[in-house]
Amino acid sequence: MWNELWNRPAVVLFLSILIGIILFRFANSFILPIIVVAVILLFVNENASFVILIILLSSYWASKNWNNYIQLIENIKPFESSYIEVKGRIKEMSSKSILIDQLSIQGLSYRGVIEIIVKDSESLKYDELVDIKGNLYANKNIELNSRQVQKRIIGVVYPESIEPLESPSFSLKGSAAALRERVQERLKGYFSRDEEEVLSAMVLGIDKDVSYDTYSRFKATGLIHTLVASGAQVSIITSILLPFLPKMWAVFVFPIILIYSLMAGFGVSILRATIMMGINILARIIREDYDPLSSLAFSGVLILIFDPLSLFSTGFQLSFLATFALIGISPYLRIRYLDFAIPTVTVQTLLSPLLLYKNGSIPLISFPINILVAPIISLITILGFAIVISTFTFPFITLVLSFIIKPVLYIMSAIIEWGNLKIYGVNYSPNLLELIAIYTVLGGLFYIVYTRLYRDNK
Repeated sequence: MWNELWNRPAVVLFLSILIGIILFRFANSFILPIIVVAVILLFVNENASFVILIILLSSYWASKNWNNYIQLIENIKPFESSYIEVKGRIKEMSSKSILIDQLSIQGLSYRGVIEIIVKDSESLKYDELVDIKGNLYANKNIELNSRQVQKRIIGVVYPESIEPLESPSFSLKGSAAALRERVQERLKGYFSRDEEEVLSAMVLGIDKDVSYDTYSRFKATGLIHTLVASGAQVSIITSILLPFLPKMWAVFVFPIILIYSLMAGFGVSILRATIMMGINILARIIREDYDPLSSLAFSGVLILIFDPLSLFSTGFQLSFLATFALIGISPYLRIRYLDFAIPTVTVQTLLSPLLLYKNGSIPLISFPINILVAPIISLITILGFAIVISTFTFPFITLVLSFIIKPVLYIMSAIIEWGNLKIYGVNYSPNLLELIAIYTVLGGLFYIVYTRLYRDNK
């Protein structure tokens, strides 16, 4: 199994970059001795020397990104707690805030992103130039996995006034958001409020309308990850479309996936899946074998090159760990009569320690619940995607599809209600060393199970 891993250049490159980024905080301490080791190894083992060089370069790149971000925060500290005028273009919007970049503070240009706390952002548009007056506060949350660091937010403004100055002639994000809102409005005529909020969250990634009650029920059963559009939806939709198309026609699938990804928000998980599906489609067109593990590693390399600090985001960690469990571990664990449950159990087992580390608890019911709802989620994704397409055709088609998907939504809701009656959990928050120890043990157990199954099959 290890030979299979190291014979993939993309995997070796990804792991080297990953190690370098993890060690970036200590780059100044070890860079000189490691350069010496790399030079020595150059005459002994060129591959080992190359790996060390990649580790050094990625560590330097992560360190540079981090230092630049800290410097951007320092640049605005003279305005701390001051009433200021800031101009910028809207890059992201939510129900509670907007993010602006291309900043001008008191007439001076600044780099970075500022968060504007708002009560209503519906009147604003993506990429619109806005003039904001209010009190500015520099960001003090510089934890690597925090939203502020991942979004590169350097400060927060509580505005007294927001004045639109210039609307863009065209905005890709704005067009995708408008398309998503248009689809959501059309869905409201066919579904109840509860059905529509779940379907919109799962298929379109619109979670701002999800009620606290729905959120709590999904969270209590370990299904909160299903209330967002993620890479899983992209993979399901692609796997449904590709088998029915000739190889050359597969090229038309990628624009569809790209439009859907833009509508769903293009988070790290969706970006990872989009890159992987693009590679899959390219392999089909040029008639080459598709290697999912190399594709996963290559997507990680691209994401980390553009944003090395994204490695520390929970979304990146959960997405890549879950995908690795599905394509790198579960295919090797073949147990008669249990094959249908192995992928879900493998993912849950691999994610549980990380979720404990992040949240301090996991519901035990999440294991059987996820096995039960996995095929239902796939069915909802397929039917939901078909409904999204149908909203641009005839209302009768949307009506028919809504009647088909409603029983599926009801079954999932019933399973979640049952799960909420069986709330037992593990409440423990391991430290970093304990987390590493847990994953070391899990890796050993997976390897033992794999070798035994391989021997038995032979």
